[in-house]
Amino acid sequence: MEIESVKSRILEIHEVWDVIGDCVDCFKYGEIHESYVVQTISDYCVEKGYEVDGFPMQKRALAETNSNFGEEYFCHDRYIKYLDVLATEHKDVFELMYFYSSTFWPEQFYDEELYRERLLDYISCDVYEIAF
Repeated sequence: MEIESVKSRILEIHEVWDVIGDCVDCFKYGEIHESYVVQTISDYCVEKGYEVDGFPMQKRALAETNSNFGEEYFCHDRYIKYLDVLATEHKDVFELMYFYSSTFWPEQFYDEELYRERLLDYISCDVYEIAF
């Protein structure tokens, strides 16, 4: 998977996400589409062999024999933390995460350096409240 194909997929998902309304059900539908983006970028990272403290590949292998790593362990929030950490370590992941964020919320994510600082703040303060 190449970075441009991931960006293209993000744009496709955004086209649908962008026309979703403001009702409660619409919000849930929007979250589903955002999860597709997270999954797409995560798939790219896994294909590249990127891990954070053994997540997700080593943890998937452990899940086969250790019930502490059931499907609930592999939650959306843990994947968000995984991608945010990788974005501070790998230029290609940063590029994808910034592209995603600035495409979906351009008024909030309009500057790469501010985005990088925000990621570092999130990680240092552990806003995720979830461990690998």
